[in-house]
Amino acid sequence: NLTVNRGDIYGLIGPNGAGKTTTFKICSTILRPTVGNAFVGGLSILDRERLPAIRRKLGYMPDTFGVYEDMTVEEYLGFFAAAYDITEPRRSALVDDVLQLVDLADRRKALIETLSRGMQQRLGIARVLIHDPDLLILDEPASGLDPRARIEIRSLLLELQKMGKTILI
Repeated sequence: NLTVNRGDIYGLIGPNGAGKTTTFKICSTILRPTVGNAFVGGLSILDRERLPAIRRKLGYMPDTFGVYEDMTVEEYLGFFAAAYDITEPRRSALVDDVLQLVDLADRRKALIETLSRGMQQRLGIARVLIHDPDLLILDEPASGLDPRARIEIRSLLLELQKMGKTILI
């Protein structure tokens, strides 16, 4: 059993193949558990009728995630905001806010393919924040980053915790 309290940053550590990513996919409702149950915000992931509500409560960033490299940073975030039914002009303001938070505001017009790995990781975090979820599930958000970029990600996660986000890494 594992309980992660609101506002916690909790890290799962283990060797490859231990089940960390599988656990994250189960909590994110991507996979159904073969046994047991998981609850997000008190809602069971086994309750199919509650899946949309659970998905609105969380933001999941897999260890490798695809980005549309021929889009700009702003277009990419706008696309995902639209997918969450966030309408204009709120969408533009929200994109502005998350870009400020992840320190990419000056790169809003840049093509994603021109971003460094660290900037793409921050963009991935911005994407999971776009609908203001309570819980962030981030699978190896610092993977492949240089030491400076790792420090920046850590600082960002601490800032998100101060904002009341619960973070599972």
